[in-house]
Amino acid sequence: MFYLFSKSILIEIGFKKDVYYIGNTKFESIPDSVLNNCYSSANWNRALKYKIEESDIEKKYFMLDVDVYWNLKSNKIELMSKIFFFNEIINSKHFEESFLNTFFAHYFKHTLKINDVKKVDPEFIKIYTPEISKDNLRIQNFDNFILLNNDVQINDKKFKSIINIGENSFKWKVNKFNQIIYSFPSDILNENSLLKNTDFIDTNNSLFYTNTLTNLNNNIVLEFCTYNKKIRDELLQKMIIKIKNSKDPLFNWHLFNITNDTQYLKNELKKISQDLIEHEDYLKNVYSKLKRNYDKELFNVNFN
Repeated sequence: MFYLFSKSILIEIGFKKDVYYIGNTKFESIPDSVLNNCYSSANWNRALKYKIEESDIEKKYFMLDVDVYWNLKSNKIELMSKIFFFNEIINSKHFEESFLNTFFAHYFKHTLKINDVKKVDPEFIKIYTPEISKDNLRIQNFDNFILLNNDVQINDKKFKSIINIGENSFKWKVNKFNQIIYSFPSDILNENSLLKNTDFIDTNNSLFYTNTLTNLNNNIVLEFCTYNKKIRDELLQKMIIKIKNSKDPLFNWHLFNITNDTQYLKNELKKISQDLIEHEDYLKNVYSKLKRNYDKELFNVNFN
């Protein structure tokens, strides 16, 4: 069982003589712990209510916390409650057919989503053990992220440099916001299901983010974050090779930008003339081309 999310709903309970109604089902008895914690009013504007089908009877409401799981063995969604009495109700055919889609749509109504269905199946979950990452398309800091899906919008993201995949060779440019856009050919990507199901990668923390619709239910958005340092390192190594082979005169600066490894700055400093004026002129030229000031980083390198 793979946990997806939890949501609270109001269960409407009908009272008529010695009979209780929930959904389309009659009950001769209901646990006292439920009855003693019912609300006589459901004046909850945003609360989602599972209503009874009977009318013209007394009604009360019970706030129920529902946990949603993906049963990887049966490849189906299952709902669970800590109150055993409700488990059969929330997994009933009536609940599924009359309320489940509304339940999911209500939970995900403000979730940003990419409108495709990736092959995120039970096997993927077992191999990569992802974690739920709510609202991953709202992440603001995209510095040194690798974009694998063109549908990811970066106009409102904060970054010094970002990496695209799809060019024929290593390229770079500086946009109007003085941000560096790096591009690499797609042959740096391995044929594995993690990369195929990933929308963007946080290279600083080895995190692979997935946002996808699912055939489990059309209203569910799966949002995952998968830690995998091995695949991250393989990608970085391939990018390093592409940069070194490009013969770009600023290759050490590019290598530092995508790896944060100060060794590349040290390598660059060894090449620079020690004449103070030439040294300053060289750095000024680099800063001008990359639209970035490295004084702080170079200061730390010189004193470490």
